[in-house]
Amino acid sequence: MADELDDIKPDAAIEAEVEEAIGGETAVEEAVAPKPPPPEQEPAEEPDCPPCKSGAPAWMATFADMATLLMAFFVLILSFAHMNVPKYKEVSGSMNDKFGVQKIVPTVEQPTADNIIAKQYKTAKVDPTLLDVIQEQTTAEPQPEDPELKDALKKNDFDTNADVEVLKKSLAKEIAEGKVKVTVKDKQLVVEVVADAKTGRQGEANKTKSGAQLMQSDLEIYAKVASAQAQVQSQIEVVNASPETLDGDLSGRGDEAGEQAIADQYEKIRARLSDEIADGLAEVERDGDKIIVRLAERGSFRSGYADLQPAFKPLLDKVGASIADSSGLITIEGHTDNIPMAFSERFRSNWDLSAARSAAVADYLLNSSAIDDGRVSVTGLADTKPLVANDSPAGRSKNRRIEVIIDGS
Repeated sequence: MADELDDIKPDAAIEAEVEEAIGGETAVEEAVAPKPPPPEQEPAEEPDCPPCKSGAPAWMATFADMATLLMAFFVLILSFAHMNVPKYKEVSGSMNDKFGVQKIVPTVEQPTADNIIAKQYKTAKVDPTLLDVIQEQTTAEPQPEDPELKDALKKNDFDTNADVEVLKKSLAKEIAEGKVKVTVKDKQLVVEVVADAKTGRQGEANKTKSGAQLMQSDLEIYAKVASAQAQVQSQIEVVNASPETLDGDLSGRGDEAGEQAIADQYEKIRARLSDEIADGLAEVERDGDKIIVRLAERGSFRSGYADLQPAFKPLLDKVGASIADSSGLITIEGHTDNIPMAFSERFRSNWDLSAARSAAVADYLLNSSAIDDGRVSVTGLADTKPLVANDSPAGRSKNRRIEVIIDGS
């Protein structure tokens, strides 16, 4: 307890501690007191813009150059343009009319030209009269006729003998072969075309038939006669000699000789094709002056095609060799049955098929034999000439054929 009493401080000490504590708090408050606000700062002045460069900007120079070039281009176009003055006048007149200005009638300048009549006209000599009448001088005297160049030469003035020699020289080959004969009749040269030695027929008779054709040898004779006519003064006449007027071997032969020649030719062809006739591959018939070699369809073509089969070519070789030395025109006909074409890209009908088959046979015969191509013609007849009725397979097979016709007329 004594110790607790020792710990009790006197009042003066307590007051001193209280004052010290109060003074410390005051110092702390003075230290924490806020500072006065800083003075306001004036805003800084903005700097001036940099000085501009001297001269025009780059885009302006480019634009000026382009505008100058366009102006020069338009000036060139205008300088090359054709100024149509009347057209401009019409346009200006229409514009004035639309804008209510006084109407201006468009004028079109007419082209000017020299008046030939006014420059070259000359008046005729006239008699003076009281009246203002201009009258030319006329006369009733008949005027002489215009002189006419007349041919004073006569037939007797021609050197007929010299003309005959020229004509014979031009036809020397035909005279040597016995095809023509040159004679003189009434101061006129006559060329007689001799009848064919094989048939004995006259060329004039052949010409009267429908569809007759001139042979190449006849055309050559007429061409030579025309060439000779240009070289001589005498008139040349071409006639066909009759059997009664012929000399030598042709005298008296006529139709009998032609008939015998066709018969001999028919028998010769049958003899050469005897094996094929026996096998049923070919038939040889005679119809007047025509010899018909009928080739069966068996093994010749595929159905619906026009290509030759290999088995058909030996038969054509035999036929070509048999008719090569014959005389007359050769016609190759193609025939079909009445069954229409179907699913064929090449042939639209039996007409096309028959014509193509006959052309294929003709082409093979001309290439494999000595037949002259000027004698051959091809025809496609489709199903227009059947041999038998097309009501059975056998009949249709017989109608599908190739016919080689030799015309001996």
